[in-house]
Amino acid sequence: CRNTREAAAALARIPTHMAYNITVVDATGDRATVHLAPDRPALVTAAPVATNHQPGDDIRDHAFQSATVERERYLLSRLMLHEDPPERFISAFLRPPLYSLAFNRDRGTLYTAALHPRRRTLSYRWPHAQWTLSMDQFIPGQRQVHYPTLRAAIY
Repeated sequence: CRNTREAAAALARIPTHMAYNITVVDATGDRATVHLAPDRPALVTAAPVATNHQPGDDIRDHAFQSATVERERYLLSRLMLHEDPPERFISAFLRPPLYSLAFNRDRGTLYTAALHPRRRTLSYRWPHAQWTLSMDQFIPGQRQVHYPTLRAAIY
């Protein structure tokens, strides 16, 4: 896709087996969040962030378990009330409340992906590691990541 509009339209056409929220941004800074689910049409919004819930969902139990509303509010406050440099904003995803160690409840953070459209790079990040890929000189690879065990997450 060449821009955010095309990316949002493409995402809206892709069938999905479960709910996903995907925020896209292009090199001009234009962004959109696309809410996908198997039981409803895709919803494209101008929201600058996405967490683990969709507009109109009854999420009381899920919201409590995943702190999705709190994380959304935190992200919005970081964007609207603070002028963090990009690296500081991205590093916030590697600390609570955005980063979760709740692996014992299937709610642990697996990774953070930071897309840099102007640089045409993507960085996967973990608290102690980073893997940056170039869209112009892509080199396939793999990484092994060790997550806390259930016992470690509980105690």
